[in-house]
Amino acid sequence: MHSKIPYQIAIVSTLLSITGCTTTKTVTIKTVPESATVFINNSEAGVSPVTCKLEFKPRSQEFDVSARQSGYQEGAIKIGYEPAKQNEYTIALGRLQKTIRIESEPTGANVFLNGQPAGITPLTKGVVFNEDNQRIEVTVRKDGFEDGATNVAYAPASQTGYWVKLKKIETIEMERITVEPQRTDTGVKLTLTRKPTLAYLEVIERSPNVASVTKVTGNEDRAVNIGAPVLSPKENNLVFTEIVQEENNSWYSTIQKQRVGESAKTRLTSGKWQDMFPAFTPDGTNVVFSSNRTSKNPTLWQIKSEEAGGNLKLTYTQAEDYSPSVAPANKMIVFASNPPGAEEPQIWSLSRDSSLLTQLREGQSPQVSPDGKRILFVRRDKLVNVRQLWVMSIEGGGETQLTQNTDYDIMDPHWSPDGKWIVYASNEGFDSKKLRNYDIWIMTATGSNRTQLTTNGSDDISPCWDYEGKTVYFLSNRGGAWNIWRFRPILPSE
Repeated sequence: MHSKIPYQIAIVSTLLSITGCTTTKTVTIKTVPESATVFINNSEAGVSPVTCKLEFKPRSQEFDVSARQSGYQEGAIKIGYEPAKQNEYTIALGRLQKTIRIESEPTGANVFLNGQPAGITPLTKGVVFNEDNQRIEVTVRKDGFEDGATNVAYAPASQTGYWVKLKKIETIEMERITVEPQRTDTGVKLTLTRKPTLAYLEVIERSPNVASVTKVTGNEDRAVNIGAPVLSPKENNLVFTEIVQEENNSWYSTIQKQRVGESAKTRLTSGKWQDMFPAFTPDGTNVVFSSNRTSKNPTLWQIKSEEAGGNLKLTYTQAEDYSPSVAPANKMIVFASNPPGAEEPQIWSLSRDSSLLTQLREGQSPQVSPDGKRILFVRRDKLVNVRQLWVMSIEGGGETQLTQNTDYDIMDPHWSPDGKWIVYASNEGFDSKKLRNYDIWIMTATGSNRTQLTTNGSDDISPCWDYEGKTVYFLSNRGGAWNIWRFRPILPSE
């Protein structure tokens, strides 16, 4: 009896060894890439490669082994006792990636992923994420629209479509660089001024008071500063100033000439002088202008408008002489002047016969009427600090104030060729954003029937008439660059 017991135990031991109540083996768990965190049955086991002893209870037990690393999808395998001789296991982790589709309104926009160009909408592209919580910044860009943006994350993995609606750019900020009289501690001086302006990119003019609005010059550079247009009294030639800024903060200006209907322009004056404020003589053969080419202070000069010829100096004073207007028959030049120490700009006249200089009144932007009897000009109202429109006789008497504005400005007045109308620029009106902006206005020669002509919202300034009195030319930043434009005014009833 006792001799049979050890034999039965041996049989049970053999059976347990076959069925496996407790069995162990040592395994090494590797990952691709390395250094992933390994979990066995959801318990952290270490950073790969991990070597550990697994105890199988029962022998058929399987261990759930997973590996995680930032920027990769979680990988998982099962490890069983069999095959008993297998001791190494590898878990390959897939990158976090998905294929996305980016669409925009409007289409055809450039897409940038984290600042790098990726293509044009609609765009389908595979993207890879380096971290679980990484967000890829998406920028969508198209000319004439504000940048659109969104971001793409891996989660949720099912989200693959992204849509960006772009907002159309309506306005841009621009500088208007001009030369204007400014008050200083030593008196009024011509100064290069920089004024912020708002330009509407839409060039359409919806005013019922104008027709046939057309761009005359083809400037597309926002940095180019074109001056006021001046039309020849005999044919469709125009001259204007271009201001050039240099790197050392110095500047110069030249007078350009262009035939209406043609794109080419030519220099009427050359050299790095401050040639400004051109005006044609009544026969159109000469241009009178202001320049500092022989002195620190600008004086009046004359140059041929068509054929080659030298510059003729007209004034020799210590004052700053500018803004000339030539009277009919070329008998007199009326101009603005800043004598040394003067507190306000003054209007003077120069006789072409005797070269006699005569001081007339305080004011600026003088314009001699077509009949040669009156002078139109503006003067700063010292009480409200805005410019008012005035008229006086050619001798400087009989002053009449045409405007009584208190909260808006007036500038750049010009007679119509028949002397019945005055066009000018004013910021009396408001744009669609309820901001004041300069537009072109018209009134009769007596100051009645004030009518707004342009309403675009951009800055429309410096109007003048063509020699036939049918078209008004003006300077505008509509479209995002300074150019000369023109329209046919629908005149109000007199």
